[in-house]
Amino acid sequence: MHAVFVHGWGYHAGLWEDVIAFCPELSVSRVDLGFVAGGPAGVETWPEDSIAIGHSLGLLWLLQQERRFRALVSVQGFDCFCCHVPTARVAAMRRGLKQNAAETLGNFWRSCGTPDFADPEDLKIEKLDEGLDWLMNWNATGKATALDCPILALAARDDPIVPATMSASIWGEENVTWSDEGSHALPLRRPEWCADRIKEFARGLA
Repeated sequence: MHAVFVHGWGYHAGLWEDVIAFCPELSVSRVDLGFVAGGPAGVETWPEDSIAIGHSLGLLWLLQQERRFRALVSVQGFDCFCCHVPTARVAAMRRGLKQNAAETLGNFWRSCGTPDFADPEDLKIEKLDEGLDWLMNWNATGKATALDCPILALAARDDPIVPATMSASIWGEENVTWSDEGSHALPLRRPEWCADRIKEFARGLA
């Protein structure tokens, strides 16, 4: 079975490496959104019957694509960010990105519960700013349901970026598989936990 992995804002495709290492039975593709240099190469196409797996903004990016998937996995993802979070918060990040990108990303990574993910010279400022524009303006509400495919939603109770109340509002409290901890970086903080649930979900599709 094939899976395509898409990372969130402020990261590159290497976000998924530990999760992928725990899923040797899956063939995988990675999409890289160009926010940070230095990660594994990404692809632009993947098999139509793939399981699409998106972290945070990566899930919204997947929902914006005019493609069908065999199944969808949200890892701390959402179908609209600023339907739940004030746009002023994202606008402040855009200002910070222009004033001091390294400090802004460092603060973001620490708020996600991880150390600095990349060196300042690896930051792609224009693409990072474009990603923040997506967060402010993209609204894919209803698109996950319209895909008419199985959905697995993973979230962390202590996520400060996509709070538990936001995940429950989007996916339904009873439909979310919860981790008690992981902040906003489950693929980095709890890769085996993510992988186990993705594999169990994939086996149910066979």
